[in-house]
Amino acid sequence: MKDFTKADRIAVPAVVVSQQSRLLQIAAEKEFGEGKHNTLDELTVTLPHPDATAALLSGSATISAHFSNPPFQEQVLQNPKIHKVLSSYDIMGGRITPTLLYATSKFRNENPRTFKALVDALTEASQWIEAHKAEAAETYIRVEQSKLDPAFVKSVIDNKDVSFTTIPQGTFKYADFLAKIGAIKNKPASWKDYTFEELHNKPGS
Repeated sequence: MKDFTKADRIAVPAVVVSQQSRLLQIAAEKEFGEGKHNTLDELTVTLPHPDATAALLSGSATISAHFSNPPFQEQVLQNPKIHKVLSSYDIMGGRITPTLLYATSKFRNENPRTFKALVDALTEASQWIEAHKAEAAETYIRVEQSKLDPAFVKSVIDNKDVSFTTIPQGTFKYADFLAKIGAIKNKPASWKDYTFEELHNKPGS
């Protein structure tokens, strides 16, 4: 990370507020020292994943790096001229669930059947993907109208670092950092403080 200079630009979905930007801040603080989490913020630029991927693959000087996610990261790493600097797992010391669905307590309390149906559907879908990876790849391509090779998409799903689950992993470390830098007002005591009871008997973190 110390090799980045002021001439470099790091693409993220949204500067400062995206989960990629926050993970980059966590990495920067580890690299440059306590309180220096925003050291690389000035190098970040907002660019959607498809556009950033295209820029890297084209060799454009627009960006030097892209904090990506599947399947875009696997797509660019097929190019021998592109290499991985670090991953969210490296930064957090293990698995992390980067994206969570959310709902208000008011909605959950007023719509218990709808909420339960959603939770059950998500659980069923994640289990189905894990058990039917080839079909899941084909579904992704159909829904996204993607031109990617089905075998490539399946290889992404097959990756040992990729899992489809409703159980959050590593989120408390992320929340703890956000509270420390003042990005959220209330510091949670546990991952259960910001998740609903349906998950509390699971091995989350």
